[in-house]
Amino acid sequence: MESVSQRLPAKSPYVVVRFSLKLAVFLIISGLQTRSGGPNPFFEVTALAAVLCLVLALHARERPMGPSLNYWDEAVVFGLLSRLGSGMSEFG
Repeated sequence: MESVSQRLPAKSPYVVVRFSLKLAVFLIISGLQTRSGGPNPFFEVTALAAVLCLVLALHARERPMGPSLNYWDEAVVFGLLSRLGSGMSEFG
């Protein structure tokens, strides 16, 4: 049985690493901001990241439903994280 990394197109692992690094940086910055007594900007930053990924996808002329992961997929995940945060804030 082949691993997931062998089934993904060549560019996809790079996109997964890029997304993970962005997410880690956002979490670290948000943690430092919250620890210093300020509001948690994580969900606002993910919304801005979604917009930035959309702009980069348009600039690179990537296809939204392409065969490999790209900026469009990153934008969708960041957008979903942002909406999750706004949905959680309504309950809390």
